[in-house]
Amino acid sequence: VERVSADQAIAYCDTLSAQEAIAGRLPTGYVYRLPTEAEWEYCCRAGTTTEFHYGASLLCGQANFSSSLHTGSSCGASGTVAVGSYLPNAWGLHDMHGNVTEWCLERWNGVSPYSAGAAVDPLVRTGPYRVFRGGSWSSFYNSSDCRSASRNGFFPSSSGNIIGFRVVCAPIL
Repeated sequence: VERVSADQAIAYCDTLSAQEAIAGRLPTGYVYRLPTEAEWEYCCRAGTTTEFHYGASLLCGQANFSSSLHTGSSCGASGTVAVGSYLPNAWGLHDMHGNVTEWCLERWNGVSPYSAGAAVDPLVRTGPYRVFRGGSWSSFYNSSDCRSASRNGFFPSSSGNIIGFRVVCAPIL
């Protein structure tokens, strides 16, 4: 999915949660929602500690993105590709790097970095922006923007051909 705002993605998750609850397929205390930043990064890394689930670098042919800073080459991305066009990470998740940048549950003020202290899934609920992760195919995004820890944000009502979302079935926060 592309060209979807965070507001639309959240509305979709709410509708899906309601439909699945009525059908008896949603466990008690769970909903469909956007992942938190911590959940997104944990799933992107898939047990690795490197910048990318592929290792220390991201090369053309490993994901759909514009250019690799690791090789200095253009990767030729010119739009989204079908999910599964590239190998999944170790947990079977596709397109965690590149293709579309993905909305997360958190809000962000656009300035403050993460806190310096240890935290467990620090859900931030204030700020004018909604966080997105993962980089995209656009020429504005290179391999550095596709790192597991890279984050950015935009207004929740914004959409475009570089923005999409991933749904998780997770406990109500």
